[in-house]
Amino acid sequence: MRSHRRGHDVRNHSMPKIHVLVVEDAPDLRLELVDYLQFKGYHAEGVGSIGAMQASLRAAPWHVVVLDLGLPDGDGMDAARWVRAHSGQSVGLVMATARGRLDDRIDGLGAGADAYLVKPVEPRELQAVIERLASRLSGTGWRIAPGSRQLLAPNGLAVPLTGAEALVLERLLAVRPHKLTREELNAVLGPGGDPGDTRRLDTLISRLRSKVQAETQLALPVQTFRNQGFAFAQ
Repeated sequence: MRSHRRGHDVRNHSMPKIHVLVVEDAPDLRLELVDYLQFKGYHAEGVGSIGAMQASLRAAPWHVVVLDLGLPDGDGMDAARWVRAHSGQSVGLVMATARGRLDDRIDGLGAGADAYLVKPVEPRELQAVIERLASRLSGTGWRIAPGSRQLLAPNGLAVPLTGAEALVLERLLAVRPHKLTREELNAVLGPGGDPGDTRRLDTLISRLRSKVQAETQLALPVQTFRNQGFAFAQ
């Protein structure tokens, strides 16, 4: 598809780019959607399998995943559940599939999809869905800036993070509002002490709270559950 290049790009390019991962095993359709989204000002990439999708989501934060259900290495419904288990509600999930029966749509929404589009997908409709999801996600406030070690606060201020701080916050944000045990978070930090010793984690969280308060005048919404763990509450 090339006709869209004659249209007017209505996106404000001064705004931060929305990162969209297109998971589609048909190369022509994948290229068409990625090409359209890139032209409209998004950071868009495409992959052709569940394994490649999982690798991409582990490697970098994405705002929206556009997911086909008929993939070569597994069922798309299971892939959707994996996205929700891995990223919580921090990622918008759009299913784009040839399965158009009512039961399929209900199953898709039950598996965690925010929207369910039946092929052939109209790129403008997909764009409208992505914009709605991005608006909702930006309203969640606290987030890690894609491709950086910065925590973005709801008031728009950014807090620079160390590598360890970014690792812990990314993990907490991915499962919010659910809690993670001290052992799980300590393991995220990797080697550097006794895995059962959570004192360095307590020190890190305490330092983060002070840093965020100083930089943004906001309290970091990380809840402590005594003898259990931590959760990002917002």
